[in-house]
Amino acid sequence: MSDIDYTSYTLEELLDCQQQLDANAHPERAAQIALLIKDRAKSQKVQRVTMADDYGNIASVKTGRAPSLGRGLSELFGGSLFGLILLTGTSDDNIGVTLVAYFVIASAVVAGCYHIYNALSENRFSAQDIVAPGKETDPFDRFVMGKQHQKSSTELFCTHCGASIAAQYMFCPKCGKEQRKE
Repeated sequence: MSDIDYTSYTLEELLDCQQQLDANAHPERAAQIALLIKDRAKSQKVQRVTMADDYGNIASVKTGRAPSLGRGLSELFGGSLFGLILLTGTSDDNIGVTLVAYFVIASAVVAGCYHIYNALSENRFSAQDIVAPGKETDPFDRFVMGKQHQKSSTELFCTHCGASIAAQYMFCPKCGKEQRKE
């Protein structure tokens, strides 16, 4: 029987041979294949998988549009219906249950509208607060942080066309004009 030259085999082919080979009948071939597999595994470039961009910024995690719409509709209709059932089942002298019913309806409307907006808007709110600077910002930030946040953010706007650009860009990706640094 002639010797087989395993040196030209790819890693996948070597792994397949290792599975097919009877190591007890051919121990020298099994040892040669094991050494080649170990060598090929070392030389394979390890690919790094990450959610971060080149600058280490982590992307925003967002709920999908369909789940947001479904959740919004179910909160809007379900919560409002439950609140109405509470209202119709109480007497006028039970003010505590009446207040709870109005609270349930109000919170259902607010939460339902929030999720429906999140499903239909272009700039959606994040499910987690890990929005990377220079990427899609959380629209709620401008209400909470005000003008301070806009100045400290790494997201800027083109001085020529007004497009949103990252601070590290020297040229606008939309119009291509050079950006003036202030």
